[in-house]
Amino acid sequence: MKTSKVIDDDKADAGENEDVEEEDVKDDKEDIDKVVEETEDVPEGIKRKRLEAELKKKVRAPGGQVDFRKRRAMERFDIWEPRTRLGMMVRDKEVTNMREALATGLALREPEIVDVLLPDLEDEVLDVNMVQRMTDSGRRVRFAITAVVGNMDGYVGLGQAKGKEVGPTIRKAIDNAKMNIIGIKRGCGSWECGCGTPHSFPFKVNGKCGSIMAQFKPAPRGIELAVGDVAKHILKMAGISDAWGFTTGKTRTTVNYAKAVFHALGKTSSTRVSEVQEEKLNIVKGDVGK
Repeated sequence: MKTSKVIDDDKADAGENEDVEEEDVKDDKEDIDKVVEETEDVPEGIKRKRLEAELKKKVRAPGGQVDFRKRRAMERFDIWEPRTRLGMMVRDKEVTNMREALATGLALREPEIVDVLLPDLEDEVLDVNMVQRMTDSGRRVRFAITAVVGNMDGYVGLGQAKGKEVGPTIRKAIDNAKMNIIGIKRGCGSWECGCGTPHSFPFKVNGKCGSIMAQFKPAPRGIELAVGDVAKHILKMAGISDAWGFTTGKTRTTVNYAKAVFHALGKTSSTRVSEVQEEKLNIVKGDVGK
């Protein structure tokens, strides 16, 4: 049992750590203002929003040091030089949001474009598969990574990558997912609900990959995601909070299951809907309010 003196010492140490954390946060905010002033190529609002989002995601070490989860991505963003037509349009502020970027019809060949237009993008690793191959020189081990990205508000992307090391391969898979990002349509297509908010699918959609057939139907508010675990992660990234899900085939194959779900989400944007139906179901494409 600790004595009163030892307890007082612990409280004092805790108070000193809190003071150190407050000073670190103040220093981080000053660094953000300095970077915003020095950056000319990137719009001030986009740059500040991105840096403030990184400030909220910081991880504190036991010694009171402050670090960022995506410091390497920010360094790459600072030295980014566009090499494609769409990247130059984003740099010149001709394209200011993801909806306009997808409307141009130009392919996304640079992940930095998505970093600029969607600074609040989240990412998650769905599957890590280790593949071993026996060669004359010995056993060769490689990793196959499947990752999903999304802003939880109408934009989602799925990507894969293979490599010898896990860390670089995960970053490559996330970059590939950013370049495969799509905007989906959401609405309230359930006859049981009729709330008029874009919380579910606007109509029934199907997706297929390999032996897996995935079907999703609109659900009323409060049902949440009545789907499999893999589909639940992808639908959350896309911004869908209520849905019924039905699947056939070998759903334990995570990669094919994820591709089937992503294929179904793509059907929402490729399906033609009349203006009357859009108003009736309150269908929105992409993020809400932009």
